[in-house]
Amino acid sequence: MPHSITLSYKGLVTRIPTDTLTLGQLRAHVEQQYGISAVDQKLICKGLLRNDTAMIRDLVPSESKIVVMGTPSAELASFQALNARRQIGRANNLKYRASASDVYHTRATTTDEYGFGVFKELNIAHRRQDALQMLHRLGRDEGVRQVMRKHKYNVQLLRELHPNERTILGYNRNRGEEIALRLRTDDLEGFRDYQSVRRVLMHELAHMVWDAHDDNFHKLNREHCKEVVELDWTLRGQTVGPHVEYYEPQPSDAEAVDGGSLAASGFVLGGTAPSSSDSRDTMREQTYSAYMRRAK
Repeated sequence: MPHSITLSYKGLVTRIPTDTLTLGQLRAHVEQQYGISAVDQKLICKGLLRNDTAMIRDLVPSESKIVVMGTPSAELASFQALNARRQIGRANNLKYRASASDVYHTRATTTDEYGFGVFKELNIAHRRQDALQMLHRLGRDEGVRQVMRKHKYNVQLLRELHPNERTILGYNRNRGEEIALRLRTDDLEGFRDYQSVRRVLMHELAHMVWDAHDDNFHKLNREHCKEVVELDWTLRGQTVGPHVEYYEPQPSDAEAVDGGSLAASGFVLGGTAPSSSDSRDTMREQTYSAYMRRAK
């Protein structure tokens, strides 16, 4: 009478003839059928089957059910990659906390009378050069340069803001002493959209003149967002029609961006020292989350 077994994996049952099949050959079949590497398989029939050179008919009676346990190699690889990214993120965060002020910097290469003095990226090994390049790209951006020339803005330091440092997208300290911008995603693996970062920069440049998020501030912020597109001569000829589209910021987004200009002390002008129990922080978290959803 021919020898056969049924193979069971996650509710899927397959009958297999095993007259001339060894346990090792059965493992090869399982790997091909379900994508589970032979070394990651457990074949069970009244106990774990181990001898790969033995014939199946010598190990189990005919009509036996062999249960397959194991994870497909593709799923394992995906899990391992995710775990590796998480470990990198944790290591980056620990490294940042250990030396939050340890950042590298480079000076601007342009000779403009108005613009940025020094660029500083975070001291994080992962894609560090990409962060510095984004800061320099903002400094070279023709629209940004034209806005700063028109309004005669000088910013001493443009630096990268760590996602864990503040639940904001940026800040302007002491009207141009320092502007910090969030460049990276929360997991430190990727970067935020360049246009979104540039819009936050326009917001922070409005704090060169106005500290509070009042009507004067919102008017200037809208001007910046319009001018950064209209004054960029490199965009001419790239659009069809007489009008160029530009982003018009909403007053409701202002709190999510930075909560107001910072004084030299680091506190929001017109406010008090930040507190973890402050309901203002909770409201800002909610507003920030909504802003991030709209900005995607």
